[in-house]
Amino acid sequence: MTPWKVLIVDDEEGIHGITRMIFRGYEFEQRGIELISAMNGTEARKILAEQQDIALALLDVVMETDHEGLQLVDFIRNQLNNQDIRVILRTGHPGYAPEAQVIVNYDINDYLSKAELSASRLLTSVVVALRSYRDIKTARQQADQPASEGQKDSLLQSAAGELQQQMTPLLQQSRRLQQLELNPVARDLSHELHARQQRLHNSVSLLHSPAITDDHQQVSLSNLLNEVLQIFLPQSRREGWLLDYSLDEQLPAQLNSSPAKLQQLLISATELAILQAKGHDLKLSVSMSGTSQLQFSLTQLSGQPVFIRTPWSQHLQQQLHNLCQQLKGQLLDAGDQSAIRCLLPLTS
Repeated sequence: MTPWKVLIVDDEEGIHGITRMIFRGYEFEQRGIELISAMNGTEARKILAEQQDIALALLDVVMETDHEGLQLVDFIRNQLNNQDIRVILRTGHPGYAPEAQVIVNYDINDYLSKAELSASRLLTSVVVALRSYRDIKTARQQADQPASEGQKDSLLQSAAGELQQQMTPLLQQSRRLQQLELNPVARDLSHELHARQQRLHNSVSLLHSPAITDDHQQVSLSNLLNEVLQIFLPQSRREGWLLDYSLDEQLPAQLNSSPAKLQQLLISATELAILQAKGHDLKLSVSMSGTSQLQFSLTQLSGQPVFIRTPWSQHLQQQLHNLCQQLKGQLLDAGDQSAIRCLLPLTS
């Protein structure tokens, strides 16, 4: 790996020799340190102008003039407009540049007195400065090279997968809790907790988009709709709106389909309808369409639906379309009209 570049600016040759001795063989984050020497401000300006990747400058204050080091700081920050390089001032004449005044008036990162400077103190200051330089460069690279949409999607999928793994045992435990004999208050709290977990589990599943096993079996439509209503009952009670359902009498009592996909379809459609209803009552209807299809409809019973376009609502619409296709049906409307409607075969 390329070494960290550190510029030493001092008119005393002994300072260069001591500094090289201290940093001989030293590494920071598995990168060595390349020391570059300048004996005066003129040499330093030339090096700084030519080498833009210097991480740290160790500047003597008094050289050709009593304030040459301070003038170099001004050159770095204002003429070169280099805000990334870290600057440490070292002086053997503290009276020429009082520490408090220098720190306030100049953009430096540390101020060291040569008389009190030990090897460990210098090492500590340099490591802190290099770490700061590293963080600045990392932040700039992230700002200049934003993650592509593919990278963002990959991160989102990964995070959703992790969340789903953590939520699955919680959902299993809340299901077990439903089987216990609880007092009425505890039972209501348990039901609300389970409902919230089911909704959260469904939302995370839509982000993760895992493959749901096609476990076709006989599904009771009335039981399925009752389960969906129970999931949204806590919110409807809290906010004062109703979610009702109706089943066409012509429908068979049971449907041969995937219960997991059907439930995800109905929960997702209801989530989208709630976003658009803004507190108005909703009705979920299941009816025959022709002789071989059934239609699921979610309609708003009063007021006008507010069609919203947010990343989440658009994602819900896309997932509804995908789920309908997986069930060999089609999405007719996705909330941009007065209803969310989809057609499914009686045997999917």
